[in-house]
Amino acid sequence: MGALTVTVENKICVVTIDRPPANATNRAAYEEIRDVFYAIDRRNDVKVVILTGAGKIFMAGNELGEFDEFQTPAKCTAYYDVIRNAYLAVKNCRYPVIGAVNGAAAGAGLAFAGCCDVLIAAEHAKFILSEIKVGIIGADGFASLLVPEKVLRYMAFSGNPVTAEQIAAWGGIWKVVPREVVLEEAKKLAAEFSENARRALMFWKKSLNENYDHRLAEKFNGNLQATIAYQDYHDFREASAAFGEKRPPQYDDK
Repeated sequence: MGALTVTVENKICVVTIDRPPANATNRAAYEEIRDVFYAIDRRNDVKVVILTGAGKIFMAGNELGEFDEFQTPAKCTAYYDVIRNAYLAVKNCRYPVIGAVNGAAAGAGLAFAGCCDVLIAAEHAKFILSEIKVGIIGADGFASLLVPEKVLRYMAFSGNPVTAEQIAAWGGIWKVVPREVVLEEAKKLAAEFSENARRALMFWKKSLNENYDHRLAEKFNGNLQATIAYQDYHDFREASAAFGEKRPPQYDDK
């Protein structure tokens, strides 16, 4: 059984990630997200897409069981390729994508939120660029689509969360609403968008992506090279080990 459910009604496509308990991502989930959005691109009965999570969490980061994928240059390169293609399938979808962020968005979840065109978020939802806590360099390019640079640097250096309300104040979230109405509000926004011509929405999306080119693929490759360079150090292995064992890391700071 896959991690995603896809429904289409009134030309609004709702994509829901459902991987209890936290909607964590793994290789199969990345591949499924990529393939689902490629398939949506080929549909002619869609005007707007909504991406959301089942339960109380939008999307967590990578499954702990797949951290081994980051441990060597060869594995890391191949895994980053899978992850990048999933992110860009959402970012480059030819239809507007609304993120209905129903709860915490951490790591990969934060990146996928950044790939959406517009966000509706639950009150007190947390956005976490948690990569430094697990020894990975990544997702800052996508996080930069949500927050100002100085805030991004705080998130990257600390690994600590910021709230939906804070990001909304900085202009990165369209609306913050109670969790129980997040999807309903996202559908209202999708209906507003879909009052316009399908082809016009597609041309606008293409033009906006071209006019606001953030060099995401290049930035992602820079993250890969930084992660590979970090692999030579004790602290790279210690970060993910400590995170998995739920203990404070013992860095040697060399």
